[in-house]
Amino acid sequence: MELHEKLSLAIAASDLRYVAGSILGAENHPRTWPFAQWGAMVAYETAKTLSDVHACRLELGWELEIATAARHGGKFFDVRRASQLDDVVADFHALGIATHAAFYPDDRRGRLFDFLRDDFAVLADGPELVLTNVTGHFMVGLPPDRVVQVDSWGPHVHDLAMGIGQLTTALVGEGRYELRTHGNKDSESLTWWDGKIAKVVPAIFGGQLEPDLAMAVVSILSTVQASRLWAHAECCGSCDAASLKHRFVVLHHAARSLQQLAARPEILQPLASKHVHALTDSADLRTIVDAPFRRLRNGWLHLGLGDIAATLPTEVNILTPVQAYTQMDLLPFTELVDRGLDQIATGIGAWLAEPGDKGLRLFDCLHRPPG
Repeated sequence: MELHEKLSLAIAASDLRYVAGSILGAENHPRTWPFAQWGAMVAYETAKTLSDVHACRLELGWELEIATAARHGGKFFDVRRASQLDDVVADFHALGIATHAAFYPDDRRGRLFDFLRDDFAVLADGPELVLTNVTGHFMVGLPPDRVVQVDSWGPHVHDLAMGIGQLTTALVGEGRYELRTHGNKDSESLTWWDGKIAKVVPAIFGGQLEPDLAMAVVSILSTVQASRLWAHAECCGSCDAASLKHRFVVLHHAARSLQQLAARPEILQPLASKHVHALTDSADLRTIVDAPFRRLRNGWLHLGLGDIAATLPTEVNILTPVQAYTQMDLLPFTELVDRGLDQIATGIGAWLAEPGDKGLRLFDCLHRPPG
């Protein structure tokens, strides 16, 4: 086996140990959603590498179509198809309808009390939105027909996590007990809020985004916020490295997606254009999408390091691709990634907080759930 192929497998093992441990330790914590999405991405790429490069094919206990949806969801608008932005917006249109139907079923009784029902949930860190139920469903590739069936949500995430866990065990040879010692161990309790999609959307982004596009942009913010909060690990150097890769890939896709959005002026009113271009004009975010960083994303995520095989030093580690592709030392690279995530979270957060209909903002339309 060539050195770059051994390095690819070491990176894959690090990724899977980190994400499997994070999911196992999360239990019912909402970080399960973003880690299931990231886990689907790295597990999919690992399974493909094992099959294509090493002729090792594994049958995993997940639905490939759903794992593929979760994997693609992590790229937001960042794929080669010219229609990707419109496709993602269409996905959120279907998810929005299905979410409303789940909480307002056609056969419900007591319609006079619909004002007591809510179809939108927000997880917040103080005044900052972190996750929503709709963006959470998108993260895990939940199709609209399952969104309607509330009792299918848990089993769906369980099956996705099972596929990730099976591949992890096969590659690293560790079981549940050993894996639980790895990954993110955050147990901080954030705050849940409830509301109605129909009231929330006119109160966010200055009320200037179409509802489905608004939810798509919130999905970018959610994934960035989740990586800022939870894509960290102190258990070992391997998981620390894997968490840096996690944060970098999220940042790269988010920055590229904002570029795609900026390139569609016909769907951006002046307020939206101002905020989007303020982000895409950032020197850090322009850097993170430059060609060397795109090549790093491709090699690091797809585990195809053949293009740097000739330049690899004799002694390599799972962070060697950073310097090999970008010529940056690890500390300034890490600082660039974390700074970029902060910029996107702050920038989209400020845009989200622009007062909309009747001067209302997001939290004006939310209330704490009972109990």
